[in-house]
Amino acid sequence: MVKMNGSSFALQYKRTTNRPMDSSEKFSTLEEAEAYARNTDEEEYFPYPLQIISVESEAKLYVLINDPDISTTDNREHYKLSFLATEKDFGTRFLSKLNDDEAAGLIKFLRGLISYGLIQAKSGLEVGEVMDSLIAGMGILLKDGRIQADRMELRHSLTVQELIFNRLSAMESDYSFSEAGTIESVKLLEDGTYLLPLRKQWENDFTGMAENDVVYGSVNNLAAGGGEHRTSWLRILHVDTSANNINAFMYPDSEVPGGKNYPPEPLMILTHRGNPVNEDRQGWWYISSREKCICMLDGVTKPILEESNYSVIIGKLKQLLLFDNLPINYRHSYIYCRGIALQDIFRIDYKGQTIRTENNRGKWSATEATDTPYQSTTGIYDTVYHYGCKWMCLIAGTTEEPKYATTGWAMIEGNPEFSIDINSSNGWYFDAEKFVTTLTITGILYNQDITSHILDEDIEWTRETGNVTEDNAWSVSHADMGKSLPLTLNDLGPGYMTLTGCKFIARVLLRDGQQNYETTEFITF
Repeated sequence: MVKMNGSSFALQYKRTTNRPMDSSEKFSTLEEAEAYARNTDEEEYFPYPLQIISVESEAKLYVLINDPDISTTDNREHYKLSFLATEKDFGTRFLSKLNDDEAAGLIKFLRGLISYGLIQAKSGLEVGEVMDSLIAGMGILLKDGRIQADRMELRHSLTVQELIFNRLSAMESDYSFSEAGTIESVKLLEDGTYLLPLRKQWENDFTGMAENDVVYGSVNNLAAGGGEHRTSWLRILHVDTSANNINAFMYPDSEVPGGKNYPPEPLMILTHRGNPVNEDRQGWWYISSREKCICMLDGVTKPILEESNYSVIIGKLKQLLLFDNLPINYRHSYIYCRGIALQDIFRIDYKGQTIRTENNRGKWSATEATDTPYQSTTGIYDTVYHYGCKWMCLIAGTTEEPKYATTGWAMIEGNPEFSIDINSSNGWYFDAEKFVTTLTITGILYNQDITSHILDEDIEWTRETGNVTEDNAWSVSHADMGKSLPLTLNDLGPGYMTLTGCKFIARVLLRDGQQNYETTEFITF
């Protein structure tokens, strides 16, 4: 033995024999291994629990376990050998921790399994009790039959019993509601047509396409990292229902929307759009988030649509010629329908208030007011024409004539201006030395005489002769004349014969309780 100064107590001595102190070496004989494990020789060893010991003479492996039969009063650790495996067992019964290895039997991990590399389950992965059934069994991947993942990508199809969506679901692009099919493969025939087998969604699934159907499909190149779309327009020549395939030819570029037609491709979904021969197959409808509308079309015979094909549009309208003369706001949504049959209709404004419907009954008639009373309800009101104005009935069953200051009618169209006429009792031609006449005011509103509704105190007469002092004095003295103004030669002013003339001005106010109407008229002598 050689003493190593400065070493720890456990490593203070190193044995000079060829007997190893670690499992990385081999003991030559079982006796040497047992002596090392007992650690009762005069020379102290340093075994440790669960240390692996190899015995070269026997080609066996042992593990050290505590030996309770040896006293520890000497302050040493004492162990005994526990057989682990032979060299043959080591290569066939145990898995390597360092090298690639394989196990012929089933391995059960009681506390779980953590892998930092790729796990490959080439024959499938089962968790829990599994049964190959859509409606029975515990399921796969999770013990309670659930699969949880952030994203799932499927190359072909997904078949489920129930789909449970988020409370918010959204669709994009176009959704066609018609017969459809997915192309499994494409074969270009010698005559330039295409043989297109369609995928069956279930065992007895057969295509609903028919001969002469106009079909189209659209795909993108997202798989190649792009974002371009390609649309294919076809007309079906023959349908082989038993084989579930179709024979079709492509429309030329000049006969398709956009002016470019692309060949059909595998996995492209074809949908029926119209038929140039069978009128029963010329209808089709779709929802488009891109166009922001629902469209129903009739009479479709070719890929490019005509205005007559649009039978119903709900949402943003197409810019069709039939809308050119209408005040259409193409940013708003509308409903266009070729025909409609309804029982109830309610019109409301943007505030949600009911808009009443007008029932025009033509010219007002006193006889009709008695025999067939005019009506006004919460949903409808009668209108009539009277003296060139349009009136709305306010009270159901009214027999009043439509005019100013009546409670049964309101003028809604016509001349709303208040005006007056000034008439002369002796005409407009006079002998200057024998001038005598009376001016009379007549009020007109809604093309009718409303003079009786004008108050005398709301009429103001003034005179203009050029002599301001004289004119003011005359106006004060005639302030209460009302609707009639008697005139003599003295009212024309002292300088009438030498001046250019005399003007009499009437300013009239009409009060109706809601607003005041005011107008002015004059005559000159």
